[in-house]
This record gives sequence, C-alpha cells and structure tokens, in this order.
Amino acid sequence: MKLRLRLLAWCHIVFGGVGLGALTALVLAYGGARDPAYDDEFAFFGGALGLFSIVYFLPSFVGGIGILRRIPWARWILWIEAGMLALAMPVGTVLAGLSLWALITTRQDTVDGGMAAFEALVQRAVRPLVLALIAMFILGMIVGAGYLLRDVIDPPREQVLTPLPSGVPDPMPERPEFRMPDLPRAPGQ
Repeated sequence: MKLRLRLLAWCHIVFGGVGLGALTALVLAYGGARDPAYDDEFAFFGGALGLFSIVYFLPSFVGGIGILRRIPWARWILWIEAGMLALAMPVGTVLAGLSLWALITTRQDTVDGGMAAFEALVQRAVRPLVLALIAMFILGMIVGAGYLLRDVIDPPREQVLTPLPSGVPDPMPERPEFRMPDLPRAPGQ
C-alpha cells in the first residue's frame, strides 16, 4: 500500500475518531450527570454533534479503516466524504484536498471498470476540481472575515429617533360644493 493512502487512512481515522469520541463523551456526561436544568443545552449540542457524526465522523472513520484493510468500497466512501468535507471550512477542506490527492494518484485499474472509470473521470477533471475547492475555501474565508469584522468595517452609529407627532390633527377644511360651469351659448340658438 502506498504511503499516501496510509496517510489518508490515518487522517480519516483520527478525524472520525475524535468526532465520535466527543459525541461519546457528551452522551456519557449527560448520562452521568443528569440535571434537568441542562437538558436544553445537552439536546442542542448532542443534536449538532450527532448530525456531524452521521455526516462527517462515522463515514470518515469507516472509510479510513476500510482503506487500511484494502476493502474496495472504502474508496467510494472517501470519494463521497471528500465532497461533503469540502464544505466544512477549513479543516474539512484540507482533508478533502488530501483525499482527492491520495485517491487520484493511487488509482487502480480493474477489469470491471467501475471504480477505475469513475476515478479516471475525476483525474481528467482534477484542475477544475482543485480550482473549485480553492474558490470555495476563499469564499468561506471572505464570508468568515466579513462576519468576524462586521463591527470594525462598518461600526454601528448612534441612532437618532424622530418622535412621532402628537396631539390631534387640524380639522380638514370644508369641501367646496361642485357646480356645473356656465358655458356660453352659441349665437342664433
């Protein structure tokens, strides 16, 4: 097995293991110190960490172990996981780039052409894929910097509130009565 595949597998195992370990620690802390005052906080953090575990940590952990054991479907898991990790700035984007680099450069041709055909397609699209990852990373950094510096870039100004008018409004003038205008008559009528 190539060194870059082992590196990829261990990075995914560590990433997935840390996330699953954090979820396990949170669940054990909740079970050990059950306090009704903190049920909402445990539900919020447990739900968020549980969602991340299902989407990110569990597939990374399983894919990393599968790569180390040379199971063919583990490459599929890591291809799909690389796409999802690209959205998790900045650690996920780096791990997605590492996954793409290791999976593309260690492509193995098989008789059935299934995974090899898919990897050959991706290898032809490496430059656009890398550029898309870089663009997503830069966009994430721009949005993140804007969010963090939102008070420095455009500091909030002191608000000047205009009071509403008070009192009773002046009465409306009386409506004039409408009369038809008197038109001159034509001579000879």
